[in-house]
Amino acid sequence: MFVGCWNRGSELPEGQQAELEEGMAYKVDCQCYLRKNVHIWFFGELYNKKELGYGSIDDAETFFTLYDLKGIQGLSSLDGAFTCVMKTPDSVLIVRDRHGLADQVYYTDKYFASSLSLLTLTKGFEATPDYQALSSFLSIGYIATPCSAFSSVRKLGAGEVLTYKDGHMESGPLFPTDAIIPVSSEEKTLEAYAEEYAALHIGAIRKRIGESSNVGILLSGGYDSGCNLAALRSFYNGDIRSYSIGFKGDNWTELPLARCMSETFRTIHTEYEMDGSEIKALPALVEQLGDPFVEGGLMVNYAVMRLIGKEKPDVILGGDGNDQYFGTSGREVALHYLISRYGMKPIVNFLYKVLDRPAFDKDASPYRIRFHLDKILHILEGDLFGFPTFRLEKLLRDHSFLYSFPHPLPDMRSFEYLYTQHNYKTDVEKIINQVILFKASKIADMFGNHLVFPYMDLDLYMFLMRLPVRYKCKGDSVFRIAKGDVTAKYLLKYHYQSMLPEAITVKKKQGGFAPMPVFFKDDKQRARIADYVLSSSLVSDFLNRDYVEKFVVSYDRESHEAGNWFWYKQNRAIQYFNLLALSVWWEKFVKQGNQFF
Repeated sequence: MFVGCWNRGSELPEGQQAELEEGMAYKVDCQCYLRKNVHIWFFGELYNKKELGYGSIDDAETFFTLYDLKGIQGLSSLDGAFTCVMKTPDSVLIVRDRHGLADQVYYTDKYFASSLSLLTLTKGFEATPDYQALSSFLSIGYIATPCSAFSSVRKLGAGEVLTYKDGHMESGPLFPTDAIIPVSSEEKTLEAYAEEYAALHIGAIRKRIGESSNVGILLSGGYDSGCNLAALRSFYNGDIRSYSIGFKGDNWTELPLARCMSETFRTIHTEYEMDGSEIKALPALVEQLGDPFVEGGLMVNYAVMRLIGKEKPDVILGGDGNDQYFGTSGREVALHYLISRYGMKPIVNFLYKVLDRPAFDKDASPYRIRFHLDKILHILEGDLFGFPTFRLEKLLRDHSFLYSFPHPLPDMRSFEYLYTQHNYKTDVEKIINQVILFKASKIADMFGNHLVFPYMDLDLYMFLMRLPVRYKCKGDSVFRIAKGDVTAKYLLKYHYQSMLPEAITVKKKQGGFAPMPVFFKDDKQRARIADYVLSSSLVSDFLNRDYVEKFVVSYDRESHEAGNWFWYKQNRAIQYFNLLALSVWWEKFVKQGNQFF
């Protein structure tokens, strides 16, 4: 936790500081370093100090040394989970690690802080909502950087540097992705690539667990967590505590697969089945996350971090982000490329526009067609779970609140170029940095768990930048990939398949998110949620009450219907969850209350 001011004369919130110096107040573990009139506060940890040749000094001094020798760009060689604040007599520099695994940074023209709650306590804070940002949340489940839920507040993105000097602020990326292109030729054989990848993966785990003999791991029953466990067991013979989450009454539960992994690699296994009552923790999650945030795995992360309890491993391995590092949505990328290349995009766009209206927003074939077309046509915009624009127009009190999403221009030079663009601009910059790892790391911090992500290693990142697309997304041709005849994460599976139980390797992965209707399944709980949402001042201040009431009535009716398509039910439940989360956020941050059922 920290809160600071750009100018030293500004007044910090009373009662917050455990340590106070040079216009910074902080409570959590922090490494401080002072040299040449430069003061550094380093929050988090570095993983590659030894590799950089700085194993004998602490993280804060390593940061300063690199900056002093090579400037801002020298910091791009740091691999870790950290937020660092550096003050000189006339400037302030704030740096976040490549994926934003440590403290978030919210800032105004006078103050900066590691949480939105802390920032609201600063003198003169203006609690004016950014209505367009909030409408974007209702569509996609988060507010993209640099915006925040308040019009006076900005957020520093993952892997970015913020500089302040003479009243002027400027931010920019340490890891730009605009110029990344697919490799044009293969440097090695498939076997050589696989061996290098395996060595880097094991090295990433070693760097993160250090000399610990008390290691934990999150097991989902899929390749990512399974490969982490297999790699760990290749050099570590001590006790491993594993944790898995399932869902009561859910046919898709992967708990049996997680148990299979536990038995194969000899872990001390603990599991928990969610029943929907976990939604009562939403106020605490809202405060922890800051801006409104909803994602299919939100409550899964909460449940597993709570499950770990007081007997904590020194370090816990998570498999998050590996899908996105290799690249997702290969089939949709191929379909987008083909319909564009063969002149079919205007026709498909026309069909989408016909279906993108309220008349077809019900569980039937037109809905399913629109669902898939949405992913294909908007390949660079990420998943748009939540309210579509035609619903937002009725949901919002004022159409000026509507957020206009940017439409990036697809790189159509080849399938490989489009796949690579999607890989970095969507998978990494949006899904990894602003959704998956943000959520997982913040909830781990909420419970004091030391969660690390070996797949997010800098050396693995650099290796995958050199890997041909066909070893990330394997298919005989673009046409075959478009038909779904494709193997994602091909190199990982090529190396690890023989090490994992067959039950894992032959089953299609379903985990990573909760079946969201579970939180609205119980009639009494759903009634309490409806009462809370409809009584919230959000409905009168920001939303159209009549339309919210119609949504609630419609959801109640559909909750008793059997046979609806999974993704229809999932999307509707996410919409309801978005309404609830925004209501909780509004009462907490705008109305300064915290009432919940």
